[in-house]
Amino acid sequence: MSKPLQTLSPRGTVNQATPASASRIVTLTPAPAIDRVYFLDRMVEGHVNRATRVETYLAGKGINVARALSLAGNVATAVVPINAEDLELAEGSESVRKKVFKTVEVTAPTRVNAIIVDTDGATTNFNESAAPLSTAKWQQLCAATLHEVERVKADWLVLGGSLPADISTGREVDPGNLFRAARRAGASTCLDTSGDALKAWASPANPVDLVKPNKEELADITGTQLRTMRDVVYAANLLRKRGVRTVLASLGSDGLVEVNEHEVLWARGPSAKVLNTTGAGDAALAGYLSALPHASAAPYTREVVREALARAVAWGALAVQEPTTILPRVVFFPEGISVSAPDPDYLLSR
Repeated sequence: MSKPLQTLSPRGTVNQATPASASRIVTLTPAPAIDRVYFLDRMVEGHVNRATRVETYLAGKGINVARALSLAGNVATAVVPINAEDLELAEGSESVRKKVFKTVEVTAPTRVNAIIVDTDGATTNFNESAAPLSTAKWQQLCAATLHEVERVKADWLVLGGSLPADISTGREVDPGNLFRAARRAGASTCLDTSGDALKAWASPANPVDLVKPNKEELADITGTQLRTMRDVVYAANLLRKRGVRTVLASLGSDGLVEVNEHEVLWARGPSAKVLNTTGAGDAALAGYLSALPHASAAPYTREVVREALARAVAWGALAVQEPTTILPRVVFFPEGISVSAPDPDYLLSR
């Protein structure tokens, strides 16, 4: 049986100056969204529900990751295709926009996601599909991303969120050339998506350094049922056999499992009060990447991986306690996080 967890302390270094091992990360979010978050006392299905307040901001996996990394003092750029008017509406703060965002202007309106959050911590999402991109616009977006990778000498390129369709073919855009060029430029590659895109890229023909599926995505891509920690490790190793160097599986309240070429580690912390689950995985990924040194240092030592996993769990816990996906603070040296070999017989939470 697993040892009981310690209490997660809020102590630690919060929003300190740029750490010596600060990472350089470029993210690409090809299908950003304007998140409109409605806060309710309680949502009643089939009835008129009145929000106590509404917040609107620009979001998407890569955007959320870059925001958190920038907050922690890392060099982070979020590349996004977006209508200029939508960016002004969503982002408000000119200084934040200039610091974090690299935009490629498109004419299509940015999709709008409605997120319902009630005081019990239940989060309900209504997400629009991504607007398609022309081949020329996708190539422009990839060129802008590669320019940022080369400009900052990025350690990592993170492709986050769903992939839009190419207008001319109707199929999802192909990030293959971008990933290969980023690797030639010295950046490791991380794919944080789901569905067909993840299935296509978790293959020997398209090797990726890191993927971060949640429990449902891991089960879907491998065709397995995940009931125990043993099942999670087995499914992650199936992905590794397809060419993925490292699998970082997000298991919600059951923590995170990393399966790499050297070992399997399980990180988890104590229960946190959940206000909003949207963006928790993005915060965890940002925490993980923020602890990794330059990509040329891979394979990383056990100490580095343990620190990265502890920070990932801590940032994810901070995220679920916030009403939106925008973290107000981060913790560099979290306490109360357990990082150890997983208990194979541990039953996953439903």
